[in-house]
Amino acid sequence: MKLLLTTVGFFFTAALTAQDEVISPILNNPHVQQKTLKLKAAGNSIDSTFIYNIDTLDLPVWDDFSINKFMPYDAGYADANVTSQWYYRLMNNTNTIPQNPSFIFCDSSHAYHDSISVVGGIPTTSTTYFTTPNQVWVNELNTYPVQGQLRTLYQECYVLIDSIIDGIPDPDQDTVFYTGSPDFVQDSANVFFVDYTNPNTIWVDIYAYHNYRYAVNPWSLGVATLDGVDENGWPYDWGNTSAHESADVLTSRPINLAGKINVYLTFLYQAEGYGNAPEVEDSLILEWWLPDSNAWFPSGWYTLGAVTNDVWDTVHYAVPTAALDNGFRFRFRNWASTSGNLDHWHIDYVNLKDNDLPTVSNFSDLAISEPIHSILDTYTAVPWDHFINAIASEKMLDELKVRVYNSNITATNYANGGLEIRYGGILQGGSPYVLANPGITGEWTGNWEVGMNKYPYALASNYTFDQGVTAGPQAAFDIKLNIDAAVSGSNIYDVNDTTYLVQKFDNYYSYDDGSAEAAYGITGSHALLAYKFTAYEEDSLTGVLMHWVPSVDDHSDKAFLLTIWDDNAGQPGNIIYQDDYFNTHHPEYSGAINGFRYYTFMNGQYVDVPQTFYVGWEQIESVSMNIGLDWNTDNSDKIFRNTSGTWATSSYDASILMRPVFSTALNYTLGTDEEKQPEEVAVTVYPNPADDQVTIRINATDFTAVLIDISGRRVLSVTNETQLDLSDLNAGIYIIDIRDANGVSLYSGKLIKE
Repeated sequence: MKLLLTTVGFFFTAALTAQDEVISPILNNPHVQQKTLKLKAAGNSIDSTFIYNIDTLDLPVWDDFSINKFMPYDAGYADANVTSQWYYRLMNNTNTIPQNPSFIFCDSSHAYHDSISVVGGIPTTSTTYFTTPNQVWVNELNTYPVQGQLRTLYQECYVLIDSIIDGIPDPDQDTVFYTGSPDFVQDSANVFFVDYTNPNTIWVDIYAYHNYRYAVNPWSLGVATLDGVDENGWPYDWGNTSAHESADVLTSRPINLAGKINVYLTFLYQAEGYGNAPEVEDSLILEWWLPDSNAWFPSGWYTLGAVTNDVWDTVHYAVPTAALDNGFRFRFRNWASTSGNLDHWHIDYVNLKDNDLPTVSNFSDLAISEPIHSILDTYTAVPWDHFINAIASEKMLDELKVRVYNSNITATNYANGGLEIRYGGILQGGSPYVLANPGITGEWTGNWEVGMNKYPYALASNYTFDQGVTAGPQAAFDIKLNIDAAVSGSNIYDVNDTTYLVQKFDNYYSYDDGSAEAAYGITGSHALLAYKFTAYEEDSLTGVLMHWVPSVDDHSDKAFLLTIWDDNAGQPGNIIYQDDYFNTHHPEYSGAINGFRYYTFMNGQYVDVPQTFYVGWEQIESVSMNIGLDWNTDNSDKIFRNTSGTWATSSYDASILMRPVFSTALNYTLGTDEEKQPEEVAVTVYPNPADDQVTIRINATDFTAVLIDISGRRVLSVTNETQLDLSDLNAGIYIIDIRDANGVSLYSGKLIKE
């Protein structure tokens, strides 16, 4: 749980501060844009909903999260394993035949006969109901399973009123027709059923985050992360800084344990990692589903947040005898602060098997621990036209180090691995290359030692990217790398022995892997931040890509001066370019994956830069403006800050998400749109700034638009409406977030109400 202090805004007390540097948690997780568990049409009806009938798994059940074993929920209406059934709101009294769709019904409140007798000025009323009641079964079509009840209804939707005054009937009978809609009209819903039998998936919900970036020294590629944001990456409780409750769950499919004995669940867990540390009031909990009771029960195992962070602990826990039945399930659940992307727990190597021993056995496995981010020297991406003009061998990594974890109890003999590079599906150079044992060298002993290993491969001397594969402005190479052990019993799982990378060449230089795990900034009025780049050649910049991330404070109204420096003996030197105070820039928070914003120079000019240059800003006020921080790559020696007249490099082993963009043959620039959209969806929001009305121009028919104020509170939500009425909102800055019916982000950006 994170306690937040209120001053002018909100501040995470968990922020890291080193002198004038500040690292803060991120409000959301832009990489978690999941499909909903039930795909359905707009509105409250269950029409077009997919209901999944999930098959039962047999033992053993194992997942190290190196590949995605989460239910995909991507069935289509015409798939072979999909059937459908129509449900009707109005049925006959046995719920077997639909009522005629032309029939309308009202209940007794709108179908009766009143006789009013007035004697001596005193009225009395006698009410009788029409003599043609119908027994109609009425179903509710807003939830599944469909529930209904037998109702007494009338096809007459009006009221008759007779008057008898002192024994003399009024000759005119009053008929009061019901002016509203009939109480009951026929409706229907077509529900689709998916028979899901794929044994390669394990997890039935999508609240936990399957990722390759948040754990520290994982035992294999990939973990499942539980935190304080929902399946779409947004806080469960917007703006409620004290919210602390049950957050994510990670639930298994039903498992057949009938007739089994000595069933144990084994798993690894880690607190914090590259995320946010849980505190003592936060927890990770294991629960059982007992088929006989048809309910969840505590397993008895849990851990509080007051554990050593970044350390992997092993749990080996017996499944009780009462749970050994067909239909057993287990789940992990966390208690967390639900106002942001906080309180991270990472789970790995989940293994449920029978005939096991009470003591923990070793995993006897060899696995790649972390993905490779680039095989270029220094950069994760460079402009393609710069690379084709360079000496390619000088731009490749001299030595590719692959991090491999050995979970055996003894060292394991090495066996050759392989490296494949393809362009357009065609093998490049002499690949596949053999990753032979280089013998004892540096940190490498020649064996797979117990724990973490750093296998070195002399890359540059064996392979360089082919500079002639394309004459276009872009290129992308597909890379596959795998490792192995000499004894198969020391490497019992093959799926985690391989990692993949797409090496992209575009129009920018980047150090980062494209993901932000935290927010970074500096403090001090007129403080300077500069990011060092050494290009392959001198050229002209057209702008800078920056990935700002939302934390609790909104600083999108704070101005900064985009600045370019030359080099002075390894530090920022003279200013080559700087905005003036009439042409400042502001942080533009994305809240979406790949949410880089493109900042251009005054008057659309290009800026000529030497090979070594620095990009960054001079901030006007003393606030941390929260640019994205990548913990998975370390370029701290290239991050410079100046808050007191001298330059110093960063205290944190990380990279920031800032990319200089060069003039190339590309006829577009990444980030010029508010968000890089899927090609089939285009979104425009105008005017911005706005007064009382905003128009959404979108070529999608099923979407939801949410307006969020700077405290994180949802102030407006509409579905499939292209006009937003802002007249009831206060002037200020808002975030508008537009998602399709599956929760996938179509647009996210700042909206100013004047």
